[in-house]
Amino acid sequence: MSKTRALIVDDELKSREVIKTLLGAFCPEVEVVADAEDIAGALRAIEDYKPQLVFLDITLKEGDSFQILKEIDEIDFEIIFVTAYDEYSIKALKFSGIKCLFKPLDIEELRAAVKDAISHKTNTTTAYQMVNGILTSKFTKIPVITSAGLVFTPVKDITYIESSDIGSSIHFIDGHSVDSKRDISEFDDILIGDSFRFVDKLYLINLDQVSLGYSKDKTVGFTNGTSVTIKSKVKDLL
Repeated sequence: MSKTRALIVDDELKSREVIKTLLGAFCPEVEVVADAEDIAGALRAIEDYKPQLVFLDITLKEGDSFQILKEIDEIDFEIIFVTAYDEYSIKALKFSGIKCLFKPLDIEELRAAVKDAISHKTNTTTAYQMVNGILTSKFTKIPVITSAGLVFTPVKDITYIESSDIGSSIHFIDGHSVDSKRDISEFDDILIGDSFRFVDKLYLINLDQVSLGYSKDKTVGFTNGTSVTIKSKVKDLL
C-alpha cells in the first residue's frame, strides 16, 4: 500500500526533526517527502512534491502559515496545524474542522490526527475559508453554510441562536433565520466578548439586541419585536 506523502513546515529545525522522527516511529503510513522553514520554501515544496498531508506551524518568523494557504487556489491536501497555544486561532480551527496539535506533541494525539486526516477527507478549501474569514474579521463575523454556499454573517446582526434537532437555527434582526448542522456549543466557542449569553443550554442570546422594556419574567424580547421563552429568570440573564 502506498504511503501518504507529507510536508512539514516549521521555522525551527528541531521542531521539524521531532515531527519527522515521531512520524517515522509511530505513523508508518506517512512518508515525509520534504520540509520547509518559510513561506516561499513551503510553496515551492507544495508545487514540487504534491503532498497529500501538510503539517503547518501557525506562527512563522516572517508571518504565519495562513499566508501560505492564501497563495493556493485550491487546497487539495489535508492539513494538520502544529502550534503553541493561540486562543483565537485554535477556536477558528476547531470551528472549521481542521485538525490542530499542540507542542510538545502527544504521540497518541498525533497518531489519531494522522489517521483521521488520511481516512476522513475534508473540504479543506472551505475549511480554510472559514478560518481565514473568522480571523480576518477578528470574530465580528461567523461562517454559515447555506443553500447559497458559504456566507459570513455579522455577529451584531444576530438576535439569538437556538438549538435544534439538526443542530442550530440562527435568527437575525431582520426576522429571517438560517439553519446550521453545527451544535450550538460550536458557535459559543467563536462568539468572542460579553455580548452573547448561553441560556438553558438552548439559546445563545445577543444581549445587545435585548429590549429591556419588552422582557418579562420568563420571556426575553428583542428590539425587532421577536421573543423567546426561557426557564431562567430574565433578571439573572441581564
